[in-house]
Amino acid sequence: MGSAAVGMGGTIPTEDKKSVWVMEKGEVRKPGLAHFVMMALFSGVGVVVGAFGSMAVSLGPVSAFWPGQAIQSVGTIWYGGWGALAGSLFPLIANSIAGSAALPISIAYIPGNFAQSVIGALAFRKFDCDPRLRSAKDWVVFLVFGVFLANAVGAFEGVCVLYLFGMVTVDIIPVSFVGWWLGNSIASAILGVIMLKFLSPLVLKTKTFCKKMWA
Repeated sequence: MGSAAVGMGGTIPTEDKKSVWVMEKGEVRKPGLAHFVMMALFSGVGVVVGAFGSMAVSLGPVSAFWPGQAIQSVGTIWYGGWGALAGSLFPLIANSIAGSAALPISIAYIPGNFAQSVIGALAFRKFDCDPRLRSAKDWVVFLVFGVFLANAVGAFEGVCVLYLFGMVTVDIIPVSFVGWWLGNSIASAILGVIMLKFLSPLVLKTKTFCKKMWA
């Protein structure tokens, strides 16, 4: 408990902010079937959102509007390693449904999809941010790390993969990168903020919310 000064040296107690990542005294969290179910659920949601994004707006082999990254980032903020697994793998199915990338290319995208999933989650835990976006710090960390930096890494890895597979030439790599990064960042920021603001209060009350890596 902290305290705040009032008037002539008087004080009133104020409650210190509790971190959502710190285990309560006596609290026990273990990975279980419920976590696997949430991973499967988020994978399904990611497939639908990712496939829609891939089909909606494209710049040749590059998707210019892919809100699936919000599912990756938010899912891993909430569900730790389970969200990272879902975020790394659901694009394989989404790309197949949308016809936006051949399977070998989708497999090569996995490192980028993993990075897009975990960067925001690691930053939230490192800087002790609240998924409910209750402070300016929470907003800044999500947008900087969970959206713009994550999508920059993903876009860079993605255009490198496309170049190695002969899908793009050197001269259009900068345009492909910028289109991929900005388009996906805008889409992910909008969906991600909505998910965190309106669903985090519910998610944080469940046992499937992961304060640590797996529970």
